[in-house]
Amino acid sequence: MTRHEMDELDEQIDIVIGRAAPFSMVPDWVTLYPGSKSHPKYRGKILAPQAKAAYNSLLMHVNVTRGDSACWPSRLTIADILGFSREQSVDQYLDQLDDADAIDREPFTRPNGAKGIRYIVHQMPPAGFEGDTSVGQYYKRRRAEEARKLSRGPGRPRKVKAEQAAAPVTDSEQPAPAAPPQETAAETAARAVAEEWWTQIQYLADQGQVAPLSTEQHKERARTNLVTRIHDAMAAGHDVDLIKLVLQELGEWGPAKSKFERMLKRLKDKTPEDLALDKQAQKGATKWWEKAEKLVAAKRMGPLMADTERQRTGYFLNLRTRIRTALAAGYDSRLIWQALENIGEWTPTKWALDKELRRLTGVPAPRSGHSGRAPIFTNDQWKQGDSGGAYSAAPAPAAPDLDVFGVESDDVA
Repeated sequence: MTRHEMDELDEQIDIVIGRAAPFSMVPDWVTLYPGSKSHPKYRGKILAPQAKAAYNSLLMHVNVTRGDSACWPSRLTIADILGFSREQSVDQYLDQLDDADAIDREPFTRPNGAKGIRYIVHQMPPAGFEGDTSVGQYYKRRRAEEARKLSRGPGRPRKVKAEQAAAPVTDSEQPAPAAPPQETAAETAARAVAEEWWTQIQYLADQGQVAPLSTEQHKERARTNLVTRIHDAMAAGHDVDLIKLVLQELGEWGPAKSKFERMLKRLKDKTPEDLALDKQAQKGATKWWEKAEKLVAAKRMGPLMADTERQRTGYFLNLRTRIRTALAAGYDSRLIWQALENIGEWTPTKWALDKELRRLTGVPAPRSGHSGRAPIFTNDQWKQGDSGGAYSAAPAPAAPDLDVFGVESDDVA
């Protein structure tokens, strides 16, 4: 690029407003946010063009007259505005906005009882933001970059003569290698936990229990998010065992910030006994599913009727809940295993597991009867006119005194 072309980086076109219409003002820092890893301002996070469009769709739902920055459109609505046919298609772009601190997501309950997500749309960049916050900063950075490219002068780089290229480089002429950045103890600990979880989830992906990542770019992004989540949680004072339990509960390669923090908040108040039960139930459910795979191969059990990975995960979580409930009730793990083998189901119902555990322990099952009040007349009383049969005729009950119930008979004068 010549110096004359470099001047064209300045805005030289004239842009005016045409037909006026309702609009939403997207902050410059969101529009100028890095859209790819090759961007000079890339710091491990990007906002794809679809993510910026999702930000605009959220901003359109903000009620400015209410005086806050909250909105709560459904994912299906956002997907429809962006032109997606599936609501799951917008999840990755909402995660990008959350990671960039452009939005916050909070769960809430709608007036009709349905669960929803409240989006807090931030118009100011987060603290410590190093990217471009205005179009002026954008052009200033571009001019500086082009000036560095032109600083070497015109013409091709000089060719090195053969004798100079063949001359050995002495130790004094050898440039000192750049020292690698020193990793702190906290970063080292967070990376160790991340590598341990990465090995576990890779095994789950090989077993078909977790969807694999399609590209190396997705793997690198998920690994970066994973290390960041673990490092932030450890810096906040959370125990390593709690962090590992959160990762097992979520079952994701690199969970989003809001989802990870919600799970931390839900599990941090559990006692060590509760965490031990959760760990034992997770281990038992995993072993039973491994045994179920072998029973299916031996044609001693039917295959799991799950069309999608989400349904399969739901069945597994239900099984883990059944096992944990049985453990909390005082049943031994070996007894629970025997009950699962006797039932022979991937995920037995709570009623079936309770019935089998009662049978194995010799506890009689509760008597099943009709709910509500007992009938006034028995079957024998209805058969009083039948002279034969196994039932003997029962005398007809005397008519109650109507005065007792506060009703006067018509025959009373």
